[in-house]
Amino acid sequence: MRRGAGANLNPAIYQFIERSAPFIALWLCLFSLVTAWRVAMRLRKGVERVPDSVLFTELPGLPIAALQSICFVWALITLDWLSALLFLWWGPGFVAVAAIYVRAKRRGTPIDWYPYRYLISWLCKGTYLMYAAVFAWLGMWGTLFVLSAWIINDQIEKAFMSLDADRLRRTFDDSWLFRMLYPAGLLVPWFAHGLPHRELLAGYGAILLLAWLCGIFYVKGKGLLRVRPQDPSLLRNMVYFRKLRQ
Repeated sequence: MRRGAGANLNPAIYQFIERSAPFIALWLCLFSLVTAWRVAMRLRKGVERVPDSVLFTELPGLPIAALQSICFVWALITLDWLSALLFLWWGPGFVAVAAIYVRAKRRGTPIDWYPYRYLISWLCKGTYLMYAAVFAWLGMWGTLFVLSAWIINDQIEKAFMSLDADRLRRTFDDSWLFRMLYPAGLLVPWFAHGLPHRELLAGYGAILLLAWLCGIFYVKGKGLLRVRPQDPSLLRNMVYFRKLRQ
């Protein structure tokens, strides 16, 4: 942690997150390989596209969500209210939404998320900006890298498996240009010279960035770059659908 920074924040919490970054990067790398294998199998079988998978969408980010929940509780115990606020949405917020979704799915009762679509959307956007600002301020670049790796990993899977430009398409729809920070975060190891395992992370980030760009051109070549999703099974599509299929 940068000396003198974060005077009102519990430094142990942030050091714990930063030390976890290489392990999360390794976890994400595993899913990168899984995605590469799935894409190869899709092309080998001649399948045009596959439906979005909740499993492959959410599972890569599970350690990140678990980490946020742990740090949220830690912040409450140590009376670090600012940190508790930072970890609130991606920690217990994620758990609460997931629990509601699973419960509704088991009961076969559709949830109408539509009235809350903008609230949830802005909570996600605001949390990312706060997260990026805090960790950049503290000089904890490993955490920023794995956050971008998580997001871009997901976007590669969407592009090559579902032919969906997803976040880039949504940027055309709502002009939220801060999404450009997602791929930009992959370049962090090239400039953060004190970052542990910097060379490995830089190589992994370069591969992800190249794969993402190839995915965008792949979707564009199919004429689907600006086409909105047709599958309402994922929560990320709530802005586009009145009812989400459970």
